Amino acid sequence: MKNFNKFLLVFLIFQSFNLLISQSLHSNGISTNYADIFIANLSINKEYNLRISYNQPLKVMNRSDKKIEVRIVVQVPLKDSLKSDLEPIKDITWISVLPDRYFLEPHQTGVSDVIIKIPKDKKIRGHKFQVNLNICGYPAVEKKGGITFVPSLLSKLKFSIKK
Repeated sequence: MKNFNKFLLVFLIFQSFNLLISQSLHSNGISTNYADIFIANLSINKEYNLRISYNQPLKVMNRSDKKIEVRIVVQVPLKDSLKSDLEPIKDITWISVLPDRYFLEPHQTGVSDVIIKIPKDKKIRGHKFQVNLNICGYPAVEKKGGITFVPSLLSKLKFSIKK
């Protein structure tokens, strides 16, 4: 009887944990139109707003039934995550995301401009670069206690510089 009570307790805890995880993962989904973008032949000493120049705004969709806070962070990719012909971006200040933080109601879509500013440096002509955009959907209301799952998407923005 004692073993059965232990088994029942462990089983109930496991089921409760499964229920919490499945609700959290389902209720915090996000998606984006930026998975793997490549922009070719950018010129040095120029600025490109991808929404205006290429009709490519960054869209983040809140697939959940709760309000979320979206945060977008520009990151230098790790060398082992690059394709062989790409280099990590030299400086993350080449990339701006505006806005990079906003709130989305359930099933709402947010839009940001991604701006690439290529410096005046002749040495980068003919090079191909990658930068990552880490997009996270945090709960808009802080939970007290428990585990909070924060969905995150890693978008890869790749571009080449004219020779």
